[in-house]
Amino acid sequence: MSQYLSLGGGFGSEQFIPTIGFGEYISFGNNYRFSVGSGVRMTIFSAKGNTFTGLKNPYLSTTITPLTRENMVIINAPLIAEYQGNKIVAGFNVDLIGLTFGKSKDSLTINNYRGSTDNLSVKPTKFNFALGSAGSSINEVYIGLKIREEITIKAGFSFLFTKLNLRSTNEEQIADLGKFEHNIMAIPFINLVFNFEK
Repeated sequence: MSQYLSLGGGFGSEQFIPTIGFGEYISFGNNYRFSVGSGVRMTIFSAKGNTFTGLKNPYLSTTITPLTRENMVIINAPLIAEYQGNKIVAGFNVDLIGLTFGKSKDSLTINNYRGSTDNLSVKPTKFNFALGSAGSSINEVYIGLKIREEITIKAGFSFLFTKLNLRSTNEEQIADLGKFEHNIMAIPFINLVFNFEK
């Protein structure tokens, strides 16, 4: 069994999406070439001008664009699967479950919405589940090069799923109206990974 510390992030359109992760691997198979593991990964997503699209009726044709910067802190437990050669590694990871933190925003552009927009705001959905089925998650496929036994550089593509709740505030009561999503597919990333024998 070994532990890892990962630092890096993805490079989207005019933005950097940093991540930090910590966890453990268990190796098995012939010469212990295969590993599975898990841990905790924190992703910081900060963007302005991204458009979120409704997921369910009656908002399937409704889009929302926060006018101020949208900031999310996404903390998830990933499932990691990896092949480890003498110098080359290859693998993928999928966020399974976690939480997203972020502030409410009420400065919005809303299209194809029926009703008053005076009391509407959005906030990141709190609970996350695998592959963006709920909440926000980041998933990666990669190859890597072992610089030394304890240091690996990994590069590949990230798939980021983010979601917002549309909310209405009336008489100090908040009602959730529906979920809206914005996905960033196949953005390049690079991570520096430190490996420790336990």
